[in-house]
Amino acid sequence: MSYRRPSDIPTPEVLVPQFEAAIKSLVRRFRNHPYAFYTETDMHCYLYHRLYAGGLMNGLYRTADGHDTILLHKEYPTIARYQRGDDGRLEESAQGRRRGAFDISIWDPRFIAKREHRKQKVLCAAELALNECGPRNPHTLNDATKLAGPTNEIRYGYLLFLVRDSENYKRNKKNIWDNLKDAATRVRVVFAQVEGDTKPKPQYLGDWGAV
Repeated sequence: MSYRRPSDIPTPEVLVPQFEAAIKSLVRRFRNHPYAFYTETDMHCYLYHRLYAGGLMNGLYRTADGHDTILLHKEYPTIARYQRGDDGRLEESAQGRRRGAFDISIWDPRFIAKREHRKQKVLCAAELALNECGPRNPHTLNDATKLAGPTNEIRYGYLLFLVRDSENYKRNKKNIWDNLKDAATRVRVVFAQVEGDTKPKPQYLGDWGAV
């Protein structure tokens, strides 16, 4: 698919539903064929493919420093810097040694021409987790910290928590759901589980569909 330069800048009312539709497509694929994905990274690739193939995410836009780019990016760095506590949880800190990164992000096309390539504003971002079900695992909390932190200015944050044949999920279910419900007060969360032939209906928490 070749790049093109859109005649009109797509609005959030157009981009956000496409972003959510691609996520729901990934969830359906996971439930139907959970072992089609070897790792979480395979899921990143599937989501990237669905968004790219939609057409709107791969239009060319010129940045303030004169670079042509597209809206869709993987591993785009956070604005905020973080330090990791003894419990593994990320804490935003100006003295933090490193930035985080978003698994999948869509830049806001309304700001691209006003900002340099390395300083873009993210409209939508998604963080994915596959079988992150260990005791006291801070993965969900850390994802929510990146997606909802005010410094990063993410307007629409999504946390995808997928579980496949996990004994750890059964053992740590209460703690996992405490973290997911906490995250859902700040970002949009989807939980999907496959346990053998059992496939409960996915649960979508937060303001899905609202723009």
